Amino acid sequence: MKLEPADWQTLLPVFRETFKIWSPGLSRRDYLEYQHKQANHPWARRNLRHLTLSRKGRIVSSLKLSSIDLQTRGHLYKLGGIGAVYTQLECRSMGYASQLVQETIELAKSEKYQGLILFSDIDCDFYARFGFTEIGSADLLIHIPFIKGSPEFPKNIDCGDDGTISLTLEDKCFELHQERLFPEHLEFATRHYRQWLRRQPYGIVRDRSYFSYKLMRETFLHSHSRLAWPALNITKASCNGIVGGYAITESAGGVLRILEIAAPKDFREAIWASLLVRALQEKLMRIRAWEGLARDFAPSFNLKQLIKKTGLDEVLPSGYRGQLNYYNRSWGKGMLLPFDDNLADLHMTAPCPLVELDHL
Repeated sequence: MKLEPADWQTLLPVFRETFKIWSPGLSRRDYLEYQHKQANHPWARRNLRHLTLSRKGRIVSSLKLSSIDLQTRGHLYKLGGIGAVYTQLECRSMGYASQLVQETIELAKSEKYQGLILFSDIDCDFYARFGFTEIGSADLLIHIPFIKGSPEFPKNIDCGDDGTISLTLEDKCFELHQERLFPEHLEFATRHYRQWLRRQPYGIVRDRSYFSYKLMRETFLHSHSRLAWPALNITKASCNGIVGGYAITESAGGVLRILEIAAPKDFREAIWASLLVRALQEKLMRIRAWEGLARDFAPSFNLKQLIKKTGLDEVLPSGYRGQLNYYNRSWGKGMLLPFDDNLADLHMTAPCPLVELDHL
């Protein structure tokens, strides 16, 4: 058996099986359309391919390999992103997945990739056998106290009917406007993400086309999933008419998920304050994010300073500590296999700066 690329039509037997475990609430027809749309998106046509192993003319194991760039210390590195590793049910426990991963590693080296990255939904030990090192698998969790009735916010916080929150922090006036994330926001998001990425220890480069690919996937799931898949929202932050960045979030089941915040420090404080206000307004129970966002609260790693600075201590219960809690994710555990020595120590960066929107 040898590693071979496969087109969408050839992969139909794989999709018929993966539908049972990866369908995210889609009907079988919608799931196949979802796969077709991904494969035919302009970004995917240039950067994504399916690789397979076949036996007697039938696919036994398959995965996706994406071409992405990682930026660190002012340099760009070409990485391969591995995803959707799957072995057909009747072919399990025969070593096909191991052969598939090993041959993908050899292919990546021959094509001058400088490393491979993946987000594992299984035990990391499988990928560790090939030299992958875990780089981040923790979630940040903030419990939000229940406040009976409508919260009465201090005078420096004003909540408008149009989704805008105005707040004053240390004599600076910020406006935070939330709306549904649409393609027309992508130029704005790409520009501010690029500026934010320059200040990070490392991160995945995302141009407008890659943003579009990710938004297309989320929009399709929101429109077609029977699981009430949440829509993505964007919160834009401005101060005295100058726009300084954004947050991308989703809200469902009493949880506000922060997929990323791309903004400098002053604007990040205002964004966090606005998200706390929204959580209190909407009676949400928790805020969740990947561990990288915890860096916003160093060195104390709790919300006390932000709560006092915003005046939210007048709203929250006196015993509320604003504790940041962490737990290991059972999915999306980041792992890196560096081929270039300059990437060898990235696993030592803590917390891992990758954000949920980086998930492949």
